[in-house]
Amino acid sequence: MSAQRSFEGDSHQLPQDSISGTGKLISSDTEPAETARLRSMIAAWWPPALVLLIFASTAFVIPTLAPVATTDDWGYSRSVELLHETDRLTIFPVVAASAVFQVLWGFLFTSLFGMTLGIVRVSTLVMVGIGSIALFGLLRELGLSGRISALGMATYLFNPISFVLSFTFMTDPFLTSLLIIASYWYVRGLAPEIPRPRLVVIGAACAGCAFLVRQQGALIPIGVMSYLLVARRIHFDRRGFWLACQVALLPLVAAIGYVVWLRWFNDVPDVQGGFLNEIQGYGLPGAWQLTRNLTFIELVYLGFFALPLTVALVPALRSLLSSFRLMNWVAFVAGTEALLIGLFIYGRDGKRFPYIPQFMGSGGLGPADVRGSRARIFEQPLFDYATVICALSAIVMMVGIAHAIGQPRSVGRSGAGLIAAIGFWQVIGILPPSFHYFRRGFSLDRYLLPMLPIAICLLLWSTRNVSIVRPVGWIVVGIFAIFSVAATRDYLVFLETVWSTAERTHAAGVAYEQIDAGAGWDGYRLYTYGLENGITRARTQGGPWWMTFYGKASDSTYLVAGKPQKGYATIKRIPYSSWLHQGDGVVYLQTKYSPNGIPWNLID
Repeated sequence: MSAQRSFEGDSHQLPQDSISGTGKLISSDTEPAETARLRSMIAAWWPPALVLLIFASTAFVIPTLAPVATTDDWGYSRSVELLHETDRLTIFPVVAASAVFQVLWGFLFTSLFGMTLGIVRVSTLVMVGIGSIALFGLLRELGLSGRISALGMATYLFNPISFVLSFTFMTDPFLTSLLIIASYWYVRGLAPEIPRPRLVVIGAACAGCAFLVRQQGALIPIGVMSYLLVARRIHFDRRGFWLACQVALLPLVAAIGYVVWLRWFNDVPDVQGGFLNEIQGYGLPGAWQLTRNLTFIELVYLGFFALPLTVALVPALRSLLSSFRLMNWVAFVAGTEALLIGLFIYGRDGKRFPYIPQFMGSGGLGPADVRGSRARIFEQPLFDYATVICALSAIVMMVGIAHAIGQPRSVGRSGAGLIAAIGFWQVIGILPPSFHYFRRGFSLDRYLLPMLPIAICLLLWSTRNVSIVRPVGWIVVGIFAIFSVAATRDYLVFLETVWSTAERTHAAGVAYEQIDAGAGWDGYRLYTYGLENGITRARTQGGPWWMTFYGKASDSTYLVAGKPQKGYATIKRIPYSSWLHQGDGVVYLQTKYSPNGIPWNLID
């Protein structure tokens, strides 16, 4: 995928035609050129192939095909179902993301393999896998060795937040994958040495698809254009106009087409209008407060994202710091000061990492969108340790990236600048959806996912001239992978137990609208029922958030919960297997009825 100009060593560049899979020079006198090329290709591609194979194999450990949906992804899955049933693309009023490309992508898979919630989850895994291959190619374009690039690829795939989102049908992994793919083609197409307009257009098409998943995809070509302007590679003339068209025309067409379709054929979702009203309501003071808090939060999460790489970089810190000049120190001190101030303020208030938990929190991986949720896996002082480790990792990362400032021109410099510009605008793109959580922690962890591949690219490129301890990095990736697999498996087993309990309750004669089994189940089973029957007010007063969004039709006579709920009698305790909790977990089926009012076949 990458241009054949990368190097195999950790800190030295060699001509491509003189490198074998082991980094040894090849003698053209003793080995045919085609054999040498084949060996070089195998050596370059076996590390990422092995990483991808391990990632794919986890789908056989985790109940990937479980008939469940989580938090918001039921809405995208139902859209895929409705496309099968009615041949009409529908985006629901409660869906804030554009989601069009994602629904069509899921429809492609379900058309081939059948419409199930498990198959749409498989479509996400395939998209994430494609994105990881593009990340490997992108790192190679930046001049990094195959083995270092494979480490970066694994850091992306097995990060707990990235990994658990890969086993959903959420928009975030789709946006991030398309961001990586678009960046890869933009970097190749805009290489100063050999510009390739066709590759730029491919990147633009991928950016357009990213917009059709989440609106932040429109910021990808804006990032590219801003880089070209700053680098003085585009001018206000005819040639510059055509370059701008190559970069941004297709995303613009996608955006205009989406808006026309939304207004004339689908209606603007209520949530999208609500987001705009929230942003206007908070105004500039709110935007400044959100920016301040998110700057600190993002720095700590960047430390978490880059942890396998920063741990491997620790032995090189002295070498990196010894090269610092005034500008390097200014950049490093500014970032560190923001981090330390945030640590002091948040620490004084008793807040610890993870600061914006949704898909990663005290219960493991996966959102707590079932009443009672799951038992906590992590307790203090683990959160203190995690905060310190992620903060130190962020400091090491800032050392590495600051090291690149003022360095002489080198391989991949233009690509790194382009990625940095795209990353800057993606950080800006985190702000609009975060306004919705202004009073509830400022954001959600999944919104930060696009920062993960950007951080990997910039850190590895910035430290390309120093040796890193790869085995240490792989050990941390391995720890992440073990936790990610176990915690994702536990989450899907928990959801499968919740959903099967709710379905058995319905099969026993209880109407769907009498059951509350969490955000995903309520949305999937009750949202369209509520729309069709004109239910505009929640029947359950004082219930969890999803009762006013997805489950308005439910009167919550029966609950499927992770813990016994006040005011309800327990009918059954259903155990489920858990790898990370001590002993099996338990799901509770509860009711408001007296024992005489419970269907006989629900009673133990």
